[in-house]
Amino acid sequence: MDDETYVRRRRWSLDEKRAVVSEALSSGNVIATAKRHGIQAQQIYRWRERLGERQSPAAFLPVSVAADAVLPSPAPVLDEDNRGDSPGAMLDRSPRVEIVLSSGRRIIAEGGLDIDAMVRLARGLEAIR
Repeated sequence: MDDETYVRRRRWSLDEKRAVVSEALSSGNVIATAKRHGIQAQQIYRWRERLGERQSPAAFLPVSVAADAVLPSPAPVLDEDNRGDSPGAMLDRSPRVEIVLSSGRRIIAEGGLDIDAMVRLARGLEAIR
């Protein structure tokens, strides 16, 4: 469809709008759906917003508050790369702590370490999921 070509404005029934919106949602590609139907993608977003307002009126949902889960302290793991190093070579390095969390995040700290701060940081990051 050319930008210079005049396109007559079309009226869409509520069922047609629902069909186009559901097609865009199921395909996951709003732009391709819009092109197939000869409309702008923004039109589908607008219809989706307006149809969503009609379908689900605002309501209160039940909420329950649970106590914080107590997380176990992280267990130390030996660094596989440095097991064969001599103790003399390890004395030349600055202290280094690496903590690998269950989510795959890593905390690496070198130099002067505050162990309590590291444990609090690890627990806080474990709580974020």
